[in-house]
Amino acid sequence: MWKVYRLAIGVLPIWRVAARERGVSKSDSLFHSINGGCLQAKQGVWAFKTFRFSVGSLEAPVITNAERHDWTITLQWENGIEGPKAKASDQVFVGYFYDTLHDAPQLISNSMAHRGDGKVTIEIPEACQPEGTRLHLYLFFGNEELNQFSPSEYVE
Repeated sequence: MWKVYRLAIGVLPIWRVAARERGVSKSDSLFHSINGGCLQAKQGVWAFKTFRFSVGSLEAPVITNAERHDWTITLQWENGIEGPKAKASDQVFVGYFYDTLHDAPQLISNSMAHRGDGKVTIEIPEACQPEGTRLHLYLFFGNEELNQFSPSEYVE
Protein backbone atom coordinates (compact mmCIF):
# COMPACT_ATOMS: atom_id res chain seq x y z
CA MET A 1 0.00 0.00 0.00
CA TRP A 2 2.89 2.37 0.75
CA LYS A 3 4.12 2.32 -2.86
CA VAL A 4 0.67 3.08 -4.27
CA TYR A 5 0.09 5.79 -1.68
CA ARG A 6 3.44 7.42 -2.55
CA LEU A 7 2.44 7.50 -6.22
CA ALA A 8 -0.80 9.25 -5.25
CA ILE A 9 0.86 11.99 -3.19
CA GLY A 10 3.66 12.60 -5.66
CA VAL A 11 6.31 14.96 -4.31
CA LEU A 12 4.45 15.95 -1.13
CA PRO A 13 6.74 15.00 1.77
CA ILE A 14 3.87 14.43 4.24
CA TRP A 15 5.21 11.31 5.94
CA ARG A 16 8.89 12.26 5.65
CA VAL A 17 8.14 15.51 7.53
CA ALA A 18 6.01 13.67 10.11
CA ALA A 19 8.73 11.08 10.66
CA ARG A 20 11.32 13.82 11.22
CA GLU A 21 8.96 15.64 13.65
CA ARG A 22 8.50 12.42 15.65
CA GLY A 23 12.10 11.25 15.52
CA VAL A 24 11.28 8.20 13.39
CA SER A 25 13.96 7.22 10.88
CA LYS A 26 11.73 5.97 8.05
CA SER A 27 8.55 7.52 6.67
CA ASP A 28 7.14 4.18 5.51
CA SER A 29 7.56 2.78 9.04
CA LEU A 30 5.53 5.67 10.45
CA PHE A 31 2.86 5.25 7.76
CA HIS A 32 2.49 1.56 8.61
CA SER A 33 2.57 2.09 12.38
CA ILE A 34 -0.31 4.58 12.11
CA ASN A 35 -2.31 2.94 9.31
CA GLY A 36 -1.39 -0.74 9.64
CA GLY A 37 -4.58 -1.61 11.53
CA CYS A 38 -6.69 -0.04 8.77
CA LEU A 39 -5.19 -2.17 5.98
CA GLN A 40 -5.78 -5.72 4.80
CA ALA A 41 -3.06 -7.47 2.81
CA LYS A 42 -3.62 -7.26 -0.96
CA GLN A 43 -7.03 -5.61 -0.41
CA GLY A 44 -6.20 -2.12 0.78
CA VAL A 45 -8.05 0.01 3.31
CA TRP A 46 -10.94 -1.57 5.19
CA ALA A 47 -11.29 0.99 8.04
CA PHE A 48 -11.64 4.27 6.13
CA LYS A 49 -12.65 6.35 9.17
CA THR A 50 -9.44 5.58 11.03
CA PHE A 51 -7.07 5.66 8.04
CA ARG A 52 -4.82 8.75 8.02
CA PHE A 53 -4.08 10.23 4.61
CA SER A 54 -1.95 12.86 6.32
CA VAL A 55 -0.43 13.49 9.73
CA GLY A 56 1.45 16.49 10.98
CA SER A 57 1.80 19.42 13.32
CA LEU A 58 -0.53 21.97 11.69
CA GLU A 59 -4.01 22.42 13.12
CA ALA A 60 -6.38 19.79 11.75
CA PRO A 61 -9.47 20.78 9.78
CA VAL A 62 -12.89 20.52 11.43
CA ILE A 63 -15.35 19.71 8.65
CA THR A 64 -18.71 21.41 9.14
CA ASN A 65 -20.45 20.38 5.92
CA ALA A 66 -19.97 18.10 2.92
CA GLU A 67 -22.15 18.15 -0.18
CA ARG A 68 -22.05 15.99 -3.26
CA HIS A 69 -23.69 16.54 -6.64
CA ASP A 70 -22.64 13.78 -9.02
CA TRP A 71 -18.82 14.01 -8.96
CA THR A 72 -18.68 17.58 -7.62
CA ILE A 73 -17.81 17.77 -3.94
CA THR A 74 -17.95 20.82 -1.67
CA LEU A 75 -16.33 20.66 1.74
CA GLN A 76 -16.63 23.38 4.37
CA TRP A 77 -14.61 23.67 7.56
CA GLU A 78 -14.37 25.83 10.65
CA ASN A 79 -12.17 28.82 10.09
CA GLY A 80 -10.40 29.25 13.42
CA ILE A 81 -8.18 32.01 14.62
CA GLU A 82 -4.92 32.32 12.70
CA GLY A 83 -1.85 31.26 14.63
CA PRO A 84 1.47 29.45 14.27
CA LYS A 85 -0.27 26.14 13.50
CA ALA A 86 -3.04 27.54 11.26
CA LYS A 87 -2.55 30.22 8.64
CA ALA A 88 -5.14 31.48 6.17
CA SER A 89 -2.58 30.79 3.43
CA ASP A 90 -2.31 27.04 4.19
CA GLN A 91 -3.06 25.05 1.04
CA VAL A 92 -6.01 22.66 0.82
CA PHE A 93 -5.54 19.01 -0.18
CA VAL A 94 -8.20 16.34 -0.58
CA GLY A 95 -7.25 12.68 -0.61
CA TYR A 96 -9.86 10.13 -1.57
CA PHE A 97 -10.72 6.53 -2.32
CA TYR A 98 -13.53 5.23 -4.49
CA ASP A 99 -15.42 2.65 -2.42
CA THR A 100 -14.83 0.17 -5.24
CA LEU A 101 -11.03 0.65 -5.12
CA HIS A 102 -9.82 0.19 -1.54
CA ASP A 103 -6.20 -0.08 -2.69
CA ALA A 104 -6.05 2.99 -4.95
CA PRO A 105 -5.64 6.27 -3.03
CA GLN A 106 -5.99 9.47 -5.06
CA LEU A 107 -5.14 13.10 -4.30
CA ILE A 108 -6.45 16.47 -5.45
CA SER A 109 -3.53 18.82 -4.89
CA ASN A 110 -4.37 21.65 -7.28
CA SER A 111 -7.60 23.00 -5.79
CA MET A 112 -6.16 26.55 -5.48
CA ALA A 113 -8.09 26.83 -2.18
CA HIS A 114 -6.63 27.88 1.15
CA ARG A 115 -7.56 27.35 4.79
CA GLY A 116 -8.80 30.94 5.01
CA ASP A 117 -11.41 30.29 2.29
CA GLY A 118 -13.41 28.05 4.61
CA LYS A 119 -14.51 25.81 1.76
CA VAL A 120 -13.39 24.05 -1.40
CA THR A 121 -15.29 22.68 -4.39
CA ILE A 122 -13.56 19.94 -6.35
CA GLU A 123 -14.34 17.64 -9.24
CA ILE A 124 -13.57 13.99 -8.59
CA PRO A 125 -12.74 12.18 -11.84
CA GLU A 126 -15.46 9.68 -12.72
CA ALA A 127 -12.79 7.10 -13.63
CA CYS A 128 -15.33 4.65 -15.10
CA GLN A 129 -16.99 4.32 -11.69
CA PRO A 130 -20.72 3.57 -11.47
CA GLU A 131 -22.87 6.63 -10.83
CA GLY A 132 -23.21 7.31 -7.11
CA THR A 133 -20.13 5.31 -6.12
CA ARG A 134 -19.42 6.04 -2.47
CA LEU A 135 -16.36 8.23 -1.86
CA HIS A 136 -14.07 8.33 1.16
CA LEU A 137 -12.62 11.84 1.47
CA TYR A 138 -9.71 13.17 3.53
CA LEU A 139 -9.29 16.94 3.93
CA PHE A 140 -5.94 18.27 5.13
CA PHE A 141 -3.74 21.36 4.90
CA GLY A 142 -0.13 22.07 4.01
CA ASN A 143 1.75 25.30 4.63
CA GLU A 144 3.06 27.45 1.77
CA GLU A 145 6.51 25.86 1.88
CA LEU A 146 5.01 22.33 1.97
CA ASN A 147 7.19 21.46 4.94
CA GLN A 148 4.34 21.17 7.46
CA PHE A 149 1.01 19.38 7.15
CA SER A 150 -2.09 18.83 9.23
CA PRO A 151 -3.70 15.55 10.18
CA SER A 152 -6.39 14.58 7.70
CA GLU A 153 -10.09 14.67 8.59
CA TYR A 154 -12.36 11.96 7.13
CA VAL A 155 -15.81 12.43 5.65
CA GLU A 156 -18.00 10.44 3.26
